[in-house]
Amino acid sequence: MNRRDDVVSELTGILLRLDGFRDEQTREVILDELVEGTGERFVVEGDGLGEQARSLVLTCARHPDVLPVLAALLRDFHGDTPETNRFADLALQLDVPPSLLTRREREELHEFLRLWENDSWRGAFALAASLVPEPPRDLAHAVELLKELAVPLGSVPPLVRFVWALADRSAPGERGRMLRWAAGIAERLEIPPARLWDIPRSRPSDGDERVVLVVRIQPYLPGLSKYLLSVWLGHAPGGWLPLAHEDDPLTLDQISARMDDFVSTARGYHQAGPSRVEFMLPRDLMNLPVDTWSVRRHPGGPRVALGQLHSVVLRDLERQQDPALSALWREKWARLAWHRGGPITPLMLYASRPNGHNGHNGHDDRELAVRLESATAVLVGGTSSWHEHGTAVPPELDLALDAGVPVMVWHRRGDAETDRFLRSLALKLDASQEITRLPDSVRGWRKEAADTPGEDFHASRMALLWDDPDHTPVNPRDFRSLL
Repeated sequence: MNRRDDVVSELTGILLRLDGFRDEQTREVILDELVEGTGERFVVEGDGLGEQARSLVLTCARHPDVLPVLAALLRDFHGDTPETNRFADLALQLDVPPSLLTRREREELHEFLRLWENDSWRGAFALAASLVPEPPRDLAHAVELLKELAVPLGSVPPLVRFVWALADRSAPGERGRMLRWAAGIAERLEIPPARLWDIPRSRPSDGDERVVLVVRIQPYLPGLSKYLLSVWLGHAPGGWLPLAHEDDPLTLDQISARMDDFVSTARGYHQAGPSRVEFMLPRDLMNLPVDTWSVRRHPGGPRVALGQLHSVVLRDLERQQDPALSALWREKWARLAWHRGGPITPLMLYASRPNGHNGHNGHDDRELAVRLESATAVLVGGTSSWHEHGTAVPPELDLALDAGVPVMVWHRRGDAETDRFLRSLALKLDASQEITRLPDSVRGWRKEAADTPGEDFHASRMALLWDDPDHTPVNPRDFRSLL
């Protein structure tokens, strides 16, 4: 018999010698008090009182800090006696859970994790442990936090879940070793192998998408240039982590100053940072040049425009909340995403309106709305007079948004050269694969513009609305507004 079994047997014997525990009604009161004091409800098994007492000790020992609570209750019911004092002393010895890993398993774990010390392991950590007492400072701290988490009997320990999730992101050779390590521990602990395969996939979905930032900026009060900020990080298929949810309104300058922190956090989940940054904006901010907000390429490095490093897209906050637009918007996105109905020909619009009238090649707003009914992608040229609109969208884009158009490209202050570029782009986007590459293409053009100083390159002020109705952690019912 080992030391742990000795302690369990002695604790069981003490319970059986206590008059109050042997009395069924008193015992039920003690168990009810234990549930109230710990928030845990325990299943006590066994036919006789001896089996039930041992089952209670073993069950309590699987949960941190429960045995000391039981010891305190026994003192309350039976007084401060040698028996209850001995129970309290032994409870502290047994309250430390047995080591999860053998010495060889710890050595193998050290070898695995050494490969990840400077890499992006936080996405796997989030899948392994959604609730931890504090965010991990580094990889070693993350392992310690995972070791301390309590786990129900028969469940996969968080540390094993972590290694399993890391394996999903590793090279094939290392992946096999890590999976065998996790499976070996599961077998030793008599955990059904199927529970390992129930762990969510941590590898990003097919394509270039790695980590996504969604930034929502909501109006606070009419006439007040302050906004409510919410930010989420998508680190795995369907996995969203809230980074900010402000109840106090912020200015746009205060919001832009925090972007570097959000991007830096995203790099903890993938070294290259977010594959896309999505800004959910109200209509009166849709023309806000968020792609020019500055962030650091590396911690402590020089600042560059956000849109040069990462794909930046705009999304319409208001139709997220408008049920009347949802069906049309979703239908158009599905047609665009699945290329239904053959090739997609983007609608080319020109925003020049002499004397403030709607002069779209002789069409008024009603005729334009008819043209937009079937449009899934719109490019807008002739924007040299848009400076008076500030950050709000001009009427052409407002009509397109209300028509459910999911993809739009425009320039914040275009010229003839930009209009020629947009016309050529409209021809290229007739091929469906070119449309799917549009967010990355715009990022490449912005970087090219930054690398050619002194030239007024068209992409330096390019705006892209890329409004996927399903690519968001936000349910329309979740929107909160003080308006």
